[in-house]
Amino acid sequence: MYRIKCLASGNFNAAEIKKYVLAEACIFWGLIFTAWMSYPAEHHYSIMSHTFSFLGSFDPQHNPKHWYFFSMAMAFWSLASVPLVFYHYRRFALISRWGAAVGAFFLLLGSIGTMGVASFPDARGAVIGTVEWTKIHEKVAVLVAIGYTLGLLWHGGMLLWDRIALRLHGRPSHFEHGRLAWPYLFWLAVTATGVTNQVIWGVRYEALKKAAKAAGTHMGSSWGESLNTIWAFPLWENIVIYTLFIFLAWFTLAVPNGIPQGANRR
Repeated sequence: MYRIKCLASGNFNAAEIKKYVLAEACIFWGLIFTAWMSYPAEHHYSIMSHTFSFLGSFDPQHNPKHWYFFSMAMAFWSLASVPLVFYHYRRFALISRWGAAVGAFFLLLGSIGTMGVASFPDARGAVIGTVEWTKIHEKVAVLVAIGYTLGLLWHGGMLLWDRIALRLHGRPSHFEHGRLAWPYLFWLAVTATGVTNQVIWGVRYEALKKAAKAAGTHMGSSWGESLNTIWAFPLWENIVIYTLFIFLAWFTLAVPNGIPQGANRR
């Protein structure tokens, strides 16, 4: 029981953190794969045309019978992430206690948002008064994006500060900055590509819409016209989510496991 409490608080040793991250990945993606495989074949699920959350939508045109596998996966990811937040806090407190606390707060926001995604599927129908499930789903999904984006950028800023302090003041560093740079380069490259892609499509769509209007022809919505193309929002949403999970696992394994005795924490 004592060891379980230690693990819940993020107190993993080197072997335990590797097993934990591997188990988290296997369980989460196992449930996602189950949701994908149970998605009705006649509904033609594809990341080129369906968002990640459509796996967990009980709308008749999505996954009405097995949507709950997606909710189980997201709820598990949310809960399993909490010990990792504490794990990172313990290590980034070596740079700054208050800085690590702010970073942990952002990551916990992302985790809370993930639980919200699990609890409110992207589906039609009123859940509270006239408020639909999908409306709440959209808001908690934004919370996921805000929480994790700010959390990742904040921790990256702390690493840069640690690097600067190391060079200017010769202060001891407990982080391998070069090793930690790789997951950040990966995450930033993919996320920036996705955002840029959507901005470019927005500009292209407006030009195409004006041309269609001038020619007297009909053109669908921006969402519909982009589906099954490189510009499709669902495609990049899926890719960014996969990238986030990979980053979190990679980053967790890249931070130093050991905490020196008597380390100076501010």
